[in-house]
Amino acid sequence: MLIDFCLLTYLQNKIDADIPAAILKDDKTKIAIYKVVAGTAMSEARYKKLSALEKDKFAKNIAIFLSQIHGLSVADVQKCKIPIKSFDAQNREVKNNIKFIYPHLTQQEKTVLNNFIINRKNLLKEIKPVLIHGDLTSDNVFVDKQSKNNLGIIDFSDSVISDQAKDFAALFSYGEKFVHSVLKYYTATSSSELFERARIYYQDEAIKLLKLAIQGSKFINKKDAIKLFQKRFKLKRV
Repeated sequence: MLIDFCLLTYLQNKIDADIPAAILKDDKTKIAIYKVVAGTAMSEARYKKLSALEKDKFAKNIAIFLSQIHGLSVADVQKCKIPIKSFDAQNREVKNNIKFIYPHLTQQEKTVLNNFIINRKNLLKEIKPVLIHGDLTSDNVFVDKQSKNNLGIIDFSDSVISDQAKDFAALFSYGEKFVHSVLKYYTATSSSELFERARIYYQDEAIKLLKLAIQGSKFINKKDAIKLFQKRFKLKRV
């Protein structure tokens, strides 16, 4: 996408992490060519095998990347026509997802979800939006296979102007301790609620996936979606 091309061109000298280099674009065909990022995806399994020192270094590199991207001028970024993710639109989507899955839950799950709704409303208020990566899953985070250094970040196609906590949500796949480690080095904001907001977005995704599974999605089956929901909300189905 040419929006990606514009953004990646803008980011080249502003981000220390290795990101795809925009090389050539064709305005007529809408085709863009990028230089690939070296390294291997940091899967959850690979992360677990790291030493404590390597995990800390990885957390610091992620924190530097997030501090840099979240600290960029929104006005400058918007020249690349990066969309703004409406806070109200996000809330409506989550509300609709909850309404859909509610009849399929146990009473225990409904009680937990009711408390989640209250907590979500209290924590997620209008927040000054920043540029976020938008899809910082383990598939899009690369490191050098040997040294475990040289952080690489790919796939900026979901980049939007939104709450920076969304970028921390995907990091929960490495565990809560890792998220805290990243926040220790993060310098773009000092918000004490950032961890809790990120956890809410992490749980939002579980709600969304459960809805998709109930609807018959080929991406995830209902059994796996329920397990994911239970894990992220820290409960067990009885």
